[in-house]
Amino acid sequence: MKAHDYESDLTEFLKRYSYQPDLTKRLDELSDDFSDPVVNEIVLWKVNRFVSVPPDVLALLNQARDLRPPEHRDARQALSRLLDEVRGVDLPMASTFLRFRNPKVFQIMDRHAYRALYGRTYDLCPSTSAHRKIEAYFQYLDDLRELCEKKNLDFDTADRLLYIFDRRRTEAWMVSRAGGGPGLRA
Repeated sequence: MKAHDYESDLTEFLKRYSYQPDLTKRLDELSDDFSDPVVNEIVLWKVNRFVSVPPDVLALLNQARDLRPPEHRDARQALSRLLDEVRGVDLPMASTFLRFRNPKVFQIMDRHAYRALYGRTYDLCPSTSAHRKIEAYFQYLDDLRELCEKKNLDFDTADRLLYIFDRRRTEAWMVSRAGGGPGLRA
């Protein structure tokens, strides 16, 4: 059935609309000119990726700025609160927040960086317990720091290096499977 053919009052459907309620209200009430932050909020609203972090959790994240290597475990409460309480935040996003707050202590752990470091698929799904995710992340940071020391790499850009390494390795593997060449060389 098309909306045009619906016999009853279509406005009844608005009673069921609850998509990103706080952000939707704020965007509906915009009166200022668009800016980059507003455009980004609209994009995040559209793709349903907008995250609202409570002020007390933001305060915990900001405290991570003062940590020094290897004090990453001192951010356990911030990480736990992000994973347990903030809708739309899983470990890759939480680690991204921490990385941009303090790249000397934290790096992003996503499927690319994980696969590049460990040579296996990232297996932490949304239903994995926050405790397990936190322990895996802290171990990842320990292992990443060890790799950086062994290979004389800057820790604060290691996530970017691993991302590109994984992308190149994956692309080379796909080319070699298609018969296009030998793949990535060491």
